[in-house]
Amino acid sequence: MFGRLIELLAGGWDYIAPFVVVDAYEYAVILRFGRYHRTNEPGFCWKIPLAERAIGVNSCTTTLRLAPQSLTTKDEAAVVVSAIVKYKIADPRPYVIEVWDQIDVLADVTMGAIARQVRLLNATELFSDPPEKPVAAAVRRQVARYGFEVEAVTFTDAARAKSLRLVAPHGKDLAN
Repeated sequence: MFGRLIELLAGGWDYIAPFVVVDAYEYAVILRFGRYHRTNEPGFCWKIPLAERAIGVNSCTTTLRLAPQSLTTKDEAAVVVSAIVKYKIADPRPYVIEVWDQIDVLADVTMGAIARQVRLLNATELFSDPPEKPVAAAVRRQVARYGFEVEAVTFTDAARAKSLRLVAPHGKDLAN
């Protein structure tokens, strides 16, 4: 009986506690009855039990390794490109409130920017000078509204790839 009471209190402590301690490496987004109320910086802060809930958001710089992308350059060369995004959360409010899967948003936007830049270059240009700065600038513009601060995009690998088209262009039959 006593063990069950301890489990219940431990599980509900975040809801009934009148305070939250925000660690030095994070922010706390405070929701009051499910709506954004405020953002707290590191330290001790009061909250209204049962009415307010704190959501921790890491504020440290971190990286995201993107999956390799198979792309085609301006000169029709098939290439595979891999990259890493270095970022941190600068504004925790939109990061928590306006995006469902934050890391997917960052990955998808970055991969889209890489694809657009690769299509503008021929293979020789891509391999000699990867478009890291224009990709980072494009990603920075697109994800800033969601609270991200993109510090850099680094191409970790770019190589020619053998390509086999399994789907015919519209209106053509591969059998003939």
